[in-house]
Amino acid sequence: MTIFEQLTFLSSGDMCTGSARLVYLDIETSGERVAIAVLGQFESGTPFARVVTRKVLKCLPDDLGITIHSFGALIVADYLDWSVHKGRPSQWVSPLSGIQIGKAFDVDAEDEEGVVQAALERCSLFHRRSTISSLSSEDDIRVVRPAFENRFAQSVKKEVLIRKPSLHAGFNRTFSLSKSSTGFAIDYVGQAYATCYAAIDPKSKSAVRLRAPSAALWRLARARDSFGFITPDKFELTAWVPSADLPIYSDREYDLVSDMVDELREQASKEDLSVFPIHDVRAASKRLLGYESLSVVA
Repeated sequence: MTIFEQLTFLSSGDMCTGSARLVYLDIETSGERVAIAVLGQFESGTPFARVVTRKVLKCLPDDLGITIHSFGALIVADYLDWSVHKGRPSQWVSPLSGIQIGKAFDVDAEDEEGVVQAALERCSLFHRRSTISSLSSEDDIRVVRPAFENRFAQSVKKEVLIRKPSLHAGFNRTFSLSKSSTGFAIDYVGQAYATCYAAIDPKSKSAVRLRAPSAALWRLARARDSFGFITPDKFELTAWVPSADLPIYSDREYDLVSDMVDELREQASKEDLSVFPIHDVRAASKRLLGYESLSVVA
């Protein structure tokens, strides 16, 4: 069974009617919006959800393809987790900013998978495949990230392992709300410390500037929920920000960075998380090693 089958809760009856809503991502630079996920319920009350793009669309400019795919996956997972464990699907609220939920509409089809497919057909980026089972590659389901952010995370990992190779097992840990063998990655989870790495670059496109770090906060919060009673003491977002007085950034861009950090801290406080801004890889590795060294001493 693929992750996309696991992310769609199908009832066992012969129901062929459902209610669905489209989830839209706002693109501030152009004023456009694009559908990234479909959420709904079958007539039985069983929830379903599906991402619109099963892979990153490389034909889209900049990091927009990454954003659409990754945020769609997060929205689907959060909606299903809420619907199954927390409340009625109609009460679900997006954990990410810049997301709009469309009005509910009824869908009829021969079977429940047909209901989902019919709802997806309303999305311009959806591409129908012959069978859902053809989605077997792990590349189809992993949450990808902007290139600079990925380089930053990998550089911190390399720096830490040079100093303390025994921490290797703590990097790139995964969790899954659906209890499947694959899921969302946390950059590091150790005995005392857990973090995701983000990069706040004021020159990046506004469509992904704040939402990628916001998505990392979501992953941290949901990972902490999945660990149960034995969890690290410290969960935080480690956010790269440009150091002061770099000539490539204007005063307005530095003000934008400050505003973004404040916004992330406000989001983090709602989940009892923290945000730690840093300027370089060494500071990030020192932060991780400091917490893990304290856990060994204790």
